[in-house]
Amino acid sequence: MLICRFLGLFLPCLAMCTVAAAAVPGDDATPDTPGWLETIRNLPVVRHFTMLEPDLPTRIGPPAANCSVAPLPEIVDAEAIQFEREEGPDTGGLLPAMAQAMEKFRKLVTSAGGSFDLKSAYRPAAYQEHLQQVWFKWMRELRRNREAGCRALREEVSAEFARHKLMETQMPVTDSDHTRGMAFDAAVMMPRLARLKKRRVSLDRLALLAGLRRPDIRHDPVHFKLVMTSSMLRAQSE
Repeated sequence: MLICRFLGLFLPCLAMCTVAAAAVPGDDATPDTPGWLETIRNLPVVRHFTMLEPDLPTRIGPPAANCSVAPLPEIVDAEAIQFEREEGPDTGGLLPAMAQAMEKFRKLVTSAGGSFDLKSAYRPAAYQEHLQQVWFKWMRELRRNREAGCRALREEVSAEFARHKLMETQMPVTDSDHTRGMAFDAAVMMPRLARLKKRRVSLDRLALLAGLRRPDIRHDPVHFKLVMTSSMLRAQSE
């Protein structure tokens, strides 16, 4: 047995080393002479049975998994970065005719007993591209992604999607009237029997009175666009 072999080799060596240590005068030993305990520890047979395993790093839990989805591209455009940091819609970039039509529409809605809540107005092209990237990242890559490694990215993009008030049914387009200062998004609530000067009116009727229209009521009901008159078209071409 392994233990018997150990004792058979170790005990005689121990006895010999004890005798040798007793024969060496302790007071006359030089500093370079090892002690008897160190001598025993350095014996091959002792080192063989007393060698400890090296310390290994402790792994807690499963190894971190990598996400197969790339993160959102970083915004590098200076105007888009500033726009991202600011709170509230930007009406300063709207065309003068658009700003006037929006204000007129707001007054008509409130006069008819409704409410007007502006959600978005002018957007830089680079910022519009960022919204499109957020929509694609969430809808195409992360909405149904259940990879453990993608959990943090999924939560980040979900929060970004909600913060921008994006709709799953409406993908932000690359070429938008928002980037041209010709559109805004607003949540408008009207009474069921709304009246203006004793005449019944609808939301879209009020929009037309202000010079606006909703180009896609079914898929984007909050989007209002400036109706381009012939005088406006002439002014743009000059």
